[in-house]
Amino acid sequence: MTPPGDDARGPARLTPIDPQRTGLAGITPVPRTFHQDPRGFLLETLRSDDASVSGAHFRMSYSSLTLPGQYRDADRWHVHQIQTDRFVVILGEMMLALLDRRPASPTFGRLEVLRMLGAPSETPSDPSRVRTTTCLVPVPPGVLHCIGNLGTEPFLLQNFPTELYNPSDEGRVPFSSLPVESLKGPFSWSLVGHRTSDGPQP
Repeated sequence: MTPPGDDARGPARLTPIDPQRTGLAGITPVPRTFHQDPRGFLLETLRSDDASVSGAHFRMSYSSLTLPGQYRDADRWHVHQIQTDRFVVILGEMMLALLDRRPASPTFGRLEVLRMLGAPSETPSDPSRVRTTTCLVPVPPGVLHCIGNLGTEPFLLQNFPTELYNPSDEGRVPFSSLPVESLKGPFSWSLVGHRTSDGPQP
């Protein structure tokens, strides 16, 4: 399936990075461990002592499932003025693009695409490939973000937003209306390297 926004600007120029390598100011991913046994796994998601992501500040949580080739944000950015999202992927593989538009941020204008991995839907036959860790990633107000599934399996996302759902805080910015300096043009999912849990696709 061709991602939305395919604009023939050439091969993919954005390589997704591990969340622990993010360099955006104020975004400090929290490592999480899969506790696995033959029955399955247990994963702590948000804890009240997660000070770096205001873990004690709780208003609501929700889960969403996204099928392969689908985009929660196909052609526009999502942004909040008040709410901080706190994302953790339970199953599968999610691409999270982040664009810092906070005027006072030292990383203003920086774009990063994070490859967020949950547990695989099936336990690999090779024990060395069993995933043991993931990350909870905060998305502060003013950081534009969008989500897509470029993998071959559904992913399950858990979010712990710091505020109750408020339509007036749900901002949308079309990709086409916001050039990204590092891209010399707008963001497009067609610029993100397709990946599977085992690495890049040809």
